[in-house]
Amino acid sequence: MHTEIWRIVLVGLFSLFFGWSLGFPFEIILCGVGLYVIWTFRTISLLFGWIDKGMRGIPPDADGVWGEISDTLNRQRRRHRRTQEKMRRTINRVSRLTEALDEGILVLRSDLSLDWWNSSAATLLGLRSSDRGSAIMNLIRDPEFVEYINQADFQGAVKLPSSIQAGRLLKFAASYFGDDEIVLVITDITRLNSLEEMRKEFVGNVSHELRTPLTVMRGYIETLQDSPDNNAVVNRAFGQMADQVNRMQALADDLILLSRLEADGQKATLEPVNLQNLLTSIIAEAEILSGGLHSLSLDCAATLEVNSEGNSMRSALGNIIFNAVRHNPKGAVIDVVVEQYSDHISISIQDDGVGIDPTEVPRLTERFYRGDSSRNSATGGTGLGLAIVKHSLNRCGGDLTISSRLGHGSRFVCRLPVVSA
Repeated sequence: MHTEIWRIVLVGLFSLFFGWSLGFPFEIILCGVGLYVIWTFRTISLLFGWIDKGMRGIPPDADGVWGEISDTLNRQRRRHRRTQEKMRRTINRVSRLTEALDEGILVLRSDLSLDWWNSSAATLLGLRSSDRGSAIMNLIRDPEFVEYINQADFQGAVKLPSSIQAGRLLKFAASYFGDDEIVLVITDITRLNSLEEMRKEFVGNVSHELRTPLTVMRGYIETLQDSPDNNAVVNRAFGQMADQVNRMQALADDLILLSRLEADGQKATLEPVNLQNLLTSIIAEAEILSGGLHSLSLDCAATLEVNSEGNSMRSALGNIIFNAVRHNPKGAVIDVVVEQYSDHISISIQDDGVGIDPTEVPRLTERFYRGDSSRNSATGGTGLGLAIVKHSLNRCGGDLTISSRLGHGSRFVCRLPVVSA
């Protein structure tokens, strides 16, 4: 800017003195200004020509204000090119990463039309380049998927058989990002599903096969226990053998029940059950099990009902209440409280007993997990009870929540839908 100011001053002074010496000061000043304007417009023209060509090559040679502008633009161009190159490398790296994934990735616009996908998605869904811009529902017409992809807030995932390859099972999981765009991740879970089915079949078959030898062993043990020739040592040995056979029988029965709950893909047939009658019966059995060592109470309205599949609700609630009796010491208080809300019924089984370590609570519904193995073994537990409770409640449209602290008791809450009128 200083250079430009000095240039204007020098042109003005030179024109003034030169014009004064010739006797035409005003005319010479106008000529000087005109020449300066022409030179300026020429510099501007060269600068804009360079800009119009994408600022490629060396900027036009200029000084003063326009030279500074061209240098600034040239520096910006170099920074922009470095940024572009960095972005290009990042995009290429992300593209290579997505192409290396076994999972298919789809990007959907806010109107659920296809915007982008990787090669795995193209293989799993049979996509072609001409499908870009097509609605995803035109390619995946399954009603379960249509309902899932139209959710306002995606929860979980949906599993569907492949429409282009028989025997292949796909899992679809979606989430929002950006300006209401959706990323849809597609995973081929055929092998995992086959292994899970194989596991369930194996467990079910083994459990069924165990029943016959266990029945034979129990029969022989009971017969030998009644022999008059037995002494105390022999009777104690037969008693321990009978206890272990009974535990094995209970384990086999629980495995069969759990396998049935997991393998049953049909929709549950539900019937309304009166909660007060059901819980009264369960608590009566729990009091017999307790032998008067625990205090049990029930607070439930006489008209409340929940849906149950056969005896599953009795099995689920009974399992929790009987566990509260078995695993708590003499004098423990066990309260069963039923409350109705607008959209669900809450059944709370709470005790003030020994409690459970909070770190173990999330694993209590896992198969064979025991929060206190020694105590559970002493009571003959199989480690499958709460897993069965969880599956039974899920089949009835409910869920189980557990909260506990060591020395402060435990609270099991079963949430179930309100029975429709």
